[in-house]
Amino acid sequence: MDFRTKLSFNVLAQLPKAKFSIRLSILSIVLILLIGISVVIIGINYFTLNSILVESSKNYLSQSSGKVSEQIRSYLNPLNSNISIAYRMFSEGVVDPKKPEFTRFLYGLIADNKNLVGAYWGDINGNWYWLNREADKGFIEEVILRDGNVSRVIKKNLDAQGNILTTKKSEFTEIDPRSRPWYQQAQLRKHLTWVIYRFVKIGSQETQLGITSAFPVYDAKGNLKGVLGIDMLLGAIANYVKDIKLTENSFIFVIDEAGYIIAAHAKHGDLLKFDKLPEVTNTKGSWLQESFKIYQHKRQSPFVYSSGGQDYVSSYEKILDGASDDPWFVAIVTPMDDIIAPLRKNVLVGTFYTGVVLLIGIFLASVFASSLSRPIRRLAQDANLICLLKLESIRYLFSRIKEVAEMADSFIKMKNALYSFQRYMPITLVKKLILSNKIATVGGESKDLTLLFTDIKNFTQLSESFIPEELMRYLSEYFQCITKIILDVYGTVDKYVGDGVVAFWGAPIDDEDHTLHACLAAVRMQQSLQQLNLKWRAENKPEVVTRIGISSGRVIVGNVGSDDRLSYTSLGDPVNLASRLEELNKIYGTTAMVSEFIYEKVKDKFKFRLLDRVAVKGKKQEVYVYELLGELNAKEPDLKLEQYNKEFYQAFSSYENGDWQTAINLFNELDKKYPSDHVIKIFIDRCSKFIAKPPPAWNGIWIMDEK
Repeated sequence: MDFRTKLSFNVLAQLPKAKFSIRLSILSIVLILLIGISVVIIGINYFTLNSILVESSKNYLSQSSGKVSEQIRSYLNPLNSNISIAYRMFSEGVVDPKKPEFTRFLYGLIADNKNLVGAYWGDINGNWYWLNREADKGFIEEVILRDGNVSRVIKKNLDAQGNILTTKKSEFTEIDPRSRPWYQQAQLRKHLTWVIYRFVKIGSQETQLGITSAFPVYDAKGNLKGVLGIDMLLGAIANYVKDIKLTENSFIFVIDEAGYIIAAHAKHGDLLKFDKLPEVTNTKGSWLQESFKIYQHKRQSPFVYSSGGQDYVSSYEKILDGASDDPWFVAIVTPMDDIIAPLRKNVLVGTFYTGVVLLIGIFLASVFASSLSRPIRRLAQDANLICLLKLESIRYLFSRIKEVAEMADSFIKMKNALYSFQRYMPITLVKKLILSNKIATVGGESKDLTLLFTDIKNFTQLSESFIPEELMRYLSEYFQCITKIILDVYGTVDKYVGDGVVAFWGAPIDDEDHTLHACLAAVRMQQSLQQLNLKWRAENKPEVVTRIGISSGRVIVGNVGSDDRLSYTSLGDPVNLASRLEELNKIYGTTAMVSEFIYEKVKDKFKFRLLDRVAVKGKKQEVYVYELLGELNAKEPDLKLEQYNKEFYQAFSSYENGDWQTAINLFNELDKKYPSDHVIKIFIDRCSKFIAKPPPAWNGIWIMDEK
C-alpha cells in the first residue's frame, strides 16, 4: 500500500458519519412507501398462492395415487379370483393333477387374461405341473414326476387354443418346486401369499420380475398336499405409474410395507433391472428414504417434509392388503420447488412491473427533489471547497429562494476574504492540517522526522547580476521547482530562508518512509535543476548549484508563535545537523550530504560514498557523513563506484587508526585514479599535516570549528 493510499484511508476514517441530504430524504420517503406497499402486495399474493398451490398439489397427488391404486387393484384382481377358484376346486377334489384334464384346467386359469403368464401345482414329493405363456406363440407345459431320486420330465408345446403340438420327454432335471420362493413362502405362511421374484426363463422368453399368488392346499387331516400358483408380470404395473402427469423431478413408484420398490416410473426403471427388488433405503436420494420413514411413522397422507435443506410433498395410497402380509402403496414424492416454480415466475413478473412503477416514481420524485435540493447541495459543495481551500472552483449561485440567495452572497464574500488571507500563509500546510483533522494551536509533539536543508552556491554573487524585480522572479521560479518536488514526494515545506528551503517528512501526516522520500526528493531536485539550468542558459541567465543536507531523528514538531500568527516548524538536534551538513558541502565540494542514520536506512535504494567522520559545530557527538549520488539500479550495478568505495574505505580505515603513512599512500593512489575528486585531496592534505605533527589523542574524528 503506497503513501497516497494510506493517506486516503486516514482521511476517510476521520471523516464525520454521513448525513442525509434533502434530495435523498425526499427520494427515500417516496421509495420506502412504494417499496413497502409493493412488498406487502407481493408478499400477500405470494403466500396466498403458495398455500393454494401446495394444497392443490397435495390433492392432485392424492387423486393421482388413488387412481393408480384403483387401476393396479383392478389389474391384480384376476390373480386373487383365479387362485381362489383353483383352491376351492382342489380342496373339493374336483381336479386331480394326475388326470389328463389337468392341463386344460391350468389353461383355463390363465388363457383369458394375457396379464397372467403361468399356472402350476407343486406337491410335497417334488412333482410339478407347470403351464407357462410364451409371448404370442402359445403355451409351454412342463410336468416333472419324481420317484425317489429319479425324475421324469414331460415337456409339451401348446398353441394359443391349448392344443398339444409337440411332446418331449427327458429323464433328469434340477428344477424342484419345493425350492422355489412361492412354494416356501406359502408353506411357511400357511395361507394365500404373494411373492415377487425373477421368474425362471422358459423357452425364448427373457426372465422378468413377476408376482406369484401362491395358495397352500391341505388334506382333511391338515397335512400339506402341495401349493397352487399363478404368475403375473409386474411390468404392466409400471404402465399405470407412467400415466401420472407430474413434474420433471417427481419420483413415482409402487412400494411394499417392507420398503421394497415393486414398480417405478419409466425414468426410474433402472431400479428394477436386478435379480432382487431394490430397497428404498438403498436408493441414492436421502429425501426418498426420509419420505418413506415419515409415512411409516405417521400413516398420514399427503404430507410436506424437509430433507437436505429442501421441501417435498409426498402422497401414499394403499393398493391392497388382503392377499399378502405386506400391503402395497402407490407413492409420489415431488420437490416443492417444482410446485412453486409457476409462483416464482408470477412473482418475477410482479416484481418486474413493481420495478417499473418504482422507476417511474423515483424519476418523478427525483425531479421534484432536485428542484428543491439543487441550490442547497451546491452551497454544501462550496462549503467543502472552502474547507479544502479550493477557492477558484467557487462560482456565484443565483436562486429565487431568499435564504439560499443570502447564503450564496455570504459565500462569495468569504471566498474573497480567504483569497487575500491565503497569500500570507503556507497553503499546502493548511490543506494537510485540514486532511489530518487537527486544529492549529500552539504546541508540539515528539516525532521521528527527516529534515532537508537547501542552499544556492554563491548566491550573493549571483544576486548582484539581477535587478530586484528580476531576482524575485528568478528565485520564485527556482523555489517553484524545488517546492513541487518536495510536495510530490509527500514532504512539508517548513520555510523559505533567503535562497534556502527547509522541509521535512513525517509531519503533519505520518509517513513510514520519510527517509526514503527525502532522499528521493534530493535526487529529483538535482535532476530537475539540470533541466532548469538548461532553460536559463538559453535565456542567458546564470545557472545555480544547490547544496543539500539531510538528517533524520527525533524532533519536536508543531506550531510556534502567537495567537495572531503561527508557524508550523520543527526543533531539535536533527534539524541543526541537517543545516550543518548542508554547509559542509562547501568544504568537501559536494552537493548532497546525508548523515550516517540516513545512509543505513536507505543504502539499498540509493548510491552513496563515504565522506568523513565529523563532529559538527555545536555537537560533541560524531557522525559519519556520506554523499548522496543517485538512485540504485538493481539491474545495472555501478561497479566503478563499488570499487571506489572499497579502496576509499581501506584508506579511510588507516586514516581513522592513525596510520598516516599508509593512509596517505593509499589516498595518493586514489588521487591518480580520480584526480578531480576534492575529497581525496582533503585527506591527503590532512595526512601530510598529521605526519608532520600528529594530533594528540587521535580518535578518528574531524572536529568542525566552523559552520
